[in-house]
Amino acid sequence: MTGQSRSAGRARSSGGAALLAILLGAIGLGPMAASAEESFRAGFAEVEITPSVPDRWVDVDGDAVFDPDIDTWTDGNGNGRFDAVYMAGFHQGRVAGSVHDPLLAVAAVFDDGQQRVGIVTADVVGLSHEFADAVRAAAMGPLGLDYVLVHATHNHEGPDTQGLWGRSRFRSGVDPDYIITLREQMVAALGVAVGALEPARIEVADIQGKDRRFGTVDTRPPRVIDDGLRVAVVRGGDGRVLGSLVNFGNHVELLWDRNVALTADVAGYARRGVSDGLDYDGDLFRQGLGGTTVWLTGNIGGLITTLPETPVQDVRDSAVYAAPSFEKARAQGYAIAEAVLDAAASGEMRDATSGGIRVHRRDLVVPIDNLPLVLASALGVLDRDWSFSWGFETESEAALLEIGALWIACVPGELYPELAVGGIERAPGGDFDSAPVEIPPLRPEMRGRVNMMVNLANDTLGYIIPKSEWDDEAPWIYGSEEESYGEIVSTGPDTAGIVHGALLALIRSAASERERPPPDSLVAR
Repeated sequence: MTGQSRSAGRARSSGGAALLAILLGAIGLGPMAASAEESFRAGFAEVEITPSVPDRWVDVDGDAVFDPDIDTWTDGNGNGRFDAVYMAGFHQGRVAGSVHDPLLAVAAVFDDGQQRVGIVTADVVGLSHEFADAVRAAAMGPLGLDYVLVHATHNHEGPDTQGLWGRSRFRSGVDPDYIITLREQMVAALGVAVGALEPARIEVADIQGKDRRFGTVDTRPPRVIDDGLRVAVVRGGDGRVLGSLVNFGNHVELLWDRNVALTADVAGYARRGVSDGLDYDGDLFRQGLGGTTVWLTGNIGGLITTLPETPVQDVRDSAVYAAPSFEKARAQGYAIAEAVLDAAASGEMRDATSGGIRVHRRDLVVPIDNLPLVLASALGVLDRDWSFSWGFETESEAALLEIGALWIACVPGELYPELAVGGIERAPGGDFDSAPVEIPPLRPEMRGRVNMMVNLANDTLGYIIPKSEWDDEAPWIYGSEEESYGEIVSTGPDTAGIVHGALLALIRSAASERERPPPDSLVAR
């Protein structure tokens, strides 16, 4: 894989330059070091994380599963064997055959003179809590960071980073060497972002009413979607855009299960659309904002996605794409980008710079009632640590970031939207005949000028399902003829209560603290 990076100024730098940026940032000698009165600073960067695909293959039978007896391939590195890069999501044995567009680790760092926090995302399906801690251990001390949010975009068209999609159910799809490189590159992105810190201000918007254009649906009753597109645009002292944060809830899987080309999918198109403009093979339809754009996946449990038959309309010529394709991914990504560009051009962005930076976090112990997940972890298939006390359990965390008047709730899995906005039901046929217990909904409790909720933040616990909607035994909920997918990849029915309770406590504590002077300690437990 390559190790190039791009700072807020869009300049490319080598791996050596990334190391230099880490050292300069750590001692406060990054470009345009702020004076005492310029307390709020920000920096952005991106680093490529595309795995090497040495052996290309042709999917002769069109099943997206490499079969050496049917499919043809080229030994690109001449080692006499097929080097498989297993792709995440859908089914086992899906192997990358090419690279369509680069996968990225994208970082943003914010510093108010007292606290410094980083956000780093990767175009992968999910990252464990142990991985997040490893990134922090490598980055926080050297870079002077007080907290790091480690996020996976939940890309289903990138490499397997969890282990569930290897050659078979009992063979991990994770390349250990790639995981090491991924961690190093995410730390490097944070380092470049620290080196790029400069005086900045934040403008935010909560964009409503355009979701129907994006082609997202809830595939499981009750049909609840956390509507809206939350945006933060960060500008330097001269007004130019350093970077943007885009928070939207949809599975990054528009290419679906027959694609074998590595791609950042809709997240990549949205990022490029916001930063570089709506480009159609060299024909620039609309100018971008500049800077570096960070995609933060919102509430996607349920599951919230764009189905293979769901139409998406292109913003340029109103062409409609239904079948999975790069054109469809671009159409959705550019529709999201256009909404951001419209908000920035219309003057509806509101300043959110003042208020300082605060981080609230809580360690969690989550029971694992899903024994196949425990078995997969024990066999080394699933990248998940667990222990046994009164039962199987795993460690995780919930967190809330306040960056000025921008609030970011960090959810360690895929949250069912009804936990955020309401609408939990006593599902007919559910395993627990009980009223909703995870109340009130989280989003109305948040007090930021704009409130983002980021799924797969610092962990990947799977689906976070309201207990009254949990269904692991027949008869199936809502008269379904088969088991819902969510429970298959969830840690258990008590996960939602634990995560919801922790986030609710953090949100309410943060709202209360805003009425008092900042605490001496960064972390509120």
